[in-house]
Amino acid sequence: MTRFLRNALLSAVAASALFLALPVGAQSPHAIEVSVDEAACLAAPVPACTAELALKAASAEPEGWAATAAFEAFLQSDPDPAARDRWMARYEAWARVASVDGIKERIVPVRAEHLARKGDFAGAYRELGLDQPQPSALSEPSILILDEARAGRIADTLPRIDRLVENDSRDELRLEILEIAIAREPALADTVAGQIKDRYTRRMAQALQSGGRGDMAIARTIDEWARGARANQTAPFDDPETARRDSWDMVLRGAIASNNLDGFRKALAARPPFNTPADAESASRMLRILMREGRADWIRAFGPALKLPEDETVSVDEDIGPMRSLAADKLVAVAESAEATGKVRGTIVDTAVEMLVARGAVPEARELFVRLGRIDELNRVTFEQERIGVVFETLWRALVGRGPKEATDAVAARITSEGAKAYIARVAELETRMRAIAAGNKGEEPADDEWAIMLDIAVASGDAGLMTRIAAAMKDPGLRSTAFVQVTKNIWERAAR
Repeated sequence: MTRFLRNALLSAVAASALFLALPVGAQSPHAIEVSVDEAACLAAPVPACTAELALKAASAEPEGWAATAAFEAFLQSDPDPAARDRWMARYEAWARVASVDGIKERIVPVRAEHLARKGDFAGAYRELGLDQPQPSALSEPSILILDEARAGRIADTLPRIDRLVENDSRDELRLEILEIAIAREPALADTVAGQIKDRYTRRMAQALQSGGRGDMAIARTIDEWARGARANQTAPFDDPETARRDSWDMVLRGAIASNNLDGFRKALAARPPFNTPADAESASRMLRILMREGRADWIRAFGPALKLPEDETVSVDEDIGPMRSLAADKLVAVAESAEATGKVRGTIVDTAVEMLVARGAVPEARELFVRLGRIDELNRVTFEQERIGVVFETLWRALVGRGPKEATDAVAARITSEGAKAYIARVAELETRMRAIAAGNKGEEPADDEWAIMLDIAVASGDAGLMTRIAAAMKDPGLRSTAFVQVTKNIWERAAR
């Protein structure tokens, strides 16, 4: 289950409590046109009907967040482009009649994103009012411009920057587009760099291009420039050492963009080690890029340079989502490469385990967690206070759902952590309860976090009938809608794999 959907599940009970406190007149459902045979869907679930069940439940959720979340999830996840157009049309039709604060304003950027995903960037700019002689001051064009550049339309983005972006932000955006050009359209790199006007940003562009070309001649000039940068007022930093590190970070990023591993190694050798608190952010950014692109050899090269102070570490959660699309063998390779990174090893391994679980590669996640010593770490730390505890919970729900029981029991036998053992016992109880609910014996309504665990177990099983019956048994409409969204996405993803 994604963090977004899990958080939605866990917050739905609070929303339903608010609903019960509203006046009767405010509790009317939102009109959503739905046509579905629920009994037939429970007997033979397919995305076409589970998605409708998500919308049916959302229509009874009073605040509109469930409908918004469902439509936007289907817009992003449906593998059929024609179906995504139909979801957009239905979302717009609902937004016209829904009494939800801000929905008519929200639909505009969603529609623009939908058009951009289809490659219709002209339509996306038009939707946001950015095609006018005086563009809307409230629209933020930078994200759309970067998306257009990543789609291979770099030349089209350059005039847009001059017209749509405020003067003091233009060169920073051009620098980001230069990085994209080095990776995707190297022939345009000089054109992009030539439009950068600010002296400091031009220097960063030179470093970026040098890394892309593998030209280490810049090494002879960085120290000299850094010493004089502050005196000449050509850079926004306080000391020459920061100037030097910033320049070398651009060389490294250029090497990454151009896939030049040899140049990356040479730049690492020339750059000061990542050994100060100021280095943590840039190390995190580079590590995220290498992890989400599955560059195990690069992580091995990068690892020895990571010498952050004892109280500093890397953060890899931001922008890491695309990593889950990597093949299982690439995720395993990334985890194995973490051995070279010292104290940040656990962060990399645990992230790879989470991504394997997310893409349904549960046996690989289990084997990795055991083989790379994460059980020993789990038994050593305080379960409730460490990230590895959360990772274990995610993995354990998937193990119980997927099986086989013999393999799951073998892992459990090695657990000595009291917190982990308590969680194992809780999941065992909820698995039994889940089976009873699926058989029609619900009893007392489970708590919201109990529903979340049971749904995770059901989804991990790969049994579309089981997960659909668990979703249908949820009383709260917001929870039920969110669960059916998760079921629908899971069926799509398993079909694609």
